[in-house]
Amino acid sequence: MSAQIVTEIPSMATVYAKAAKTLGRKPKNPVLPSTVLVFQGAKADPVKLGEFRRAVGAPMNSVLPSLYVHSLAFPLAMSLMLRDDFPLPLLGMIHLTNDVEVLAPIGEDEAFDIEVRSENLRAHAKGVTCDLAVRIIVDGKDRMLLRSTFLAKGVKLDGEKPSHGERSVFEAPVRTAHWSLDAGTGRRWAKVAGDYNPIHLSGLSAKALGMPGAIAHGIYMAARVLGGIEPATGSYSWNIEFKTPVVLPASVDLAFEPTAEGYRVDAWHARKGKPHFTLELSNSSK
Repeated sequence: MSAQIVTEIPSMATVYAKAAKTLGRKPKNPVLPSTVLVFQGAKADPVKLGEFRRAVGAPMNSVLPSLYVHSLAFPLAMSLMLRDDFPLPLLGMIHLTNDVEVLAPIGEDEAFDIEVRSENLRAHAKGVTCDLAVRIIVDGKDRMLLRSTFLAKGVKLDGEKPSHGERSVFEAPVRTAHWSLDAGTGRRWAKVAGDYNPIHLSGLSAKALGMPGAIAHGIYMAARVLGGIEPATGSYSWNIEFKTPVVLPASVDLAFEPTAEGYRVDAWHARKGKPHFTLELSNSSK
């Protein structure tokens, strides 16, 4: 495994401007590169941090929301996918899950290092999945571990039989919250987080990439959920599984359920009753 230190994190707009070159990637039996990209001395931008907090209802406290840290690190992870040795197409990849472990929250004035790698290539019923793994390090110690899993449709791995696990039937719990998301939701979040993936910006650009219409950013929805429940102290972890896309405009029902460890949050289509995502947060101090 080779580490490469980079001196600048690209903007997401720059990443997506170069992403079209990856559309032709349809390899058989792809192999992920072993490269690790490293950026040293990242810090929060106070203006952007304020915009993030206002957009998702995060508290104005002295620590960074985990998904704000993600928004700083993710362009570096995406730039890894632009490299010639990364075998899968960046555009059109489907975001399946996020798993985040916070060993200790990062103060809004702290500097931290970012390490990103790709790993865990595995067969899926609709193609292959891989993880983008991000380590957030302060003074040589891990403070946050972020993992995003993506699906590349139509790519095959010889010798691996993907699991066709059956989903359980979703029964909507008692609603405790409701979101009305208008058609501009994706464009507004792109300005906050810098994520200008075309699948989120308009119906035309989303349909060109195989989506039914413009869909809400998964990170926006996760950050909005976490805005009211993410701890400001101690260690904790959370994960989110995306089940069906939120096609904009959208009406979303949610249920916030306290658990012994923290919270479980379900979100579903308000009229059709189809599940959109489930997020679970576990507070290690409990």
